[in-house]
Amino acid sequence: MIDNLILKIRSGSHLYGTNTETSDEDYVGVFIPETKYLIGLHNVEQIDESEKVKLESGKNAPESKDVTYYTLAKFCKLALDNNPNILELLFVNQENIIRINPLKYEDHNHIGEELLSLRKYFVSKLLKSRFLGYAFSQKHKMVIKLENFEKITEATEYLRTIEEHSNLKFLNDILNHPLFVRKKDIITVGDVNLQATVTIKKAIQMLGMRQQKFGARKELVEKYGWDTKYGSHLIRLILEGIELLETGNLIFPLQFRDTLVGIRLGALSLTQVIELSDALEKQVEKLYETSKLPHSPNFKVVEDFVIRTHKQFI
Repeated sequence: MIDNLILKIRSGSHLYGTNTETSDEDYVGVFIPETKYLIGLHNVEQIDESEKVKLESGKNAPESKDVTYYTLAKFCKLALDNNPNILELLFVNQENIIRINPLKYEDHNHIGEELLSLRKYFVSKLLKSRFLGYAFSQKHKMVIKLENFEKITEATEYLRTIEEHSNLKFLNDILNHPLFVRKKDIITVGDVNLQATVTIKKAIQMLGMRQQKFGARKELVEKYGWDTKYGSHLIRLILEGIELLETGNLIFPLQFRDTLVGIRLGALSLTQVIELSDALEKQVEKLYETSKLPHSPNFKVVEDFVIRTHKQFI
């Protein structure tokens, strides 16, 4: 157990309300580090105590646990920056609060409770760029990784045919094929760089290893034609941003969780999800102009809380 743990939250799909029977568990905690880390020469910002159990497909088994503990200072810095993965945790529902530490000030609330009570001071219009930025990252991965996966799969099948039906031995012998992009002595297939001098057999092995690393995402692409998990995260991030800009609040489980589950299960095509995200992004831009949120978080209130808390533990 992490010492001076003031808060532990169940995060991810269980927090969103999109979890299934096979969903693994995700947890985020906040702790106060020892004195040597607060005013000494030692440094710590986060601790990872995850337990990964992999299925043959590469997907996390249901018994896997993703557990990350942040120092209070690190957590608050990320939340003040309106990092979506951290900011949303301040709105956790009671059911997903695993622990709120009983440690408290002599005349104040429990520290974990006080941290959650300060949520409004973290939220600002800064969230527009942060949430849309994270959403764009999901969209990029959704499209680019699908393209790479398809190229690698097609190239692997092509090389197997060459190996079986021709006398060619080296990748360098493959000339003027659009799947194999040559730059000097390197041949690129999707996101894999191969030496032109490797054998075709070795190239097939290397491309096969890259295919395996797609893991569970490979199953989604093969089943639905694209990575629906990225699509679900993309829409979730934008809809969370909309809710925060409109109300300054987030309600868990998410009120639009059925939409996210539908996307995850292939109810929408890749084209439809991209069109939906484009429309929602325009809505975010309009809400940014009318939102009553401040343009920046209240750094002073949060910093005073962190200083006061640290003094309590020194």
